[in-house]
Amino acid sequence: MSEKRPLSLYLHFPFCVRKCRYCDFLSFPAGLEERQEYVDLLCGEIRQRGPEFAACEVQTVFFGGGTPSLLEPGQLGCIMQALQESFLLAEDAEISLECNPGTADRDKLAAYRALGINRLSIGLQSADDRELALLGRIHTADQFRQVMQAAEEAGFDNINIDLMSAIPGQTIESFKKSLEKVLEMRPAHLFQALFER
Repeated sequence: MSEKRPLSLYLHFPFCVRKCRYCDFLSFPAGLEERQEYVDLLCGEIRQRGPEFAACEVQTVFFGGGTPSLLEPGQLGCIMQALQESFLLAEDAEISLECNPGTADRDKLAAYRALGINRLSIGLQSADDRELALLGRIHTADQFRQVMQAAEEAGFDNINIDLMSAIPGQTIESFKKSLEKVLEMRPAHLFQALFER
């Protein structure tokens, strides 16, 4: 057992294709150049702050947003390299990345897995396309199914699915259908959030 203190890291990627109507997090659309500049600055801060935590061992890393699945594999690779050079990562560290089904595909997910991401948190929110449109999501329920399949083919076996309830106009029946469709996929985790105006 390590004598070092356990540490968890949250890395925020504030960019998205467009902001969802319900989102209260710091996030906004940005071009490729702005995203790359952010990645470069983030890597610099990781390297600067790492020595402060020499007495710690990182147990979990969570890439949140925004939409971290907008990261190109090369960008994520730079971040992962900075983490590995600057922090002591536990051999079994859980490294999670939030994924929007509208911004991921088989090749990208396979590259993420190869870089050490071992858990995905996929933001479905609803399996009803009408509810997804109302929320301002950029994906459909079918795109979600394709991404789930691609994630499993890429070797991910630790997948969380985000689902929302109390969406305006949502009925108990439509929420139940979404829940049933999610449970059919047997995710490792299910996170349910209450819609709040």
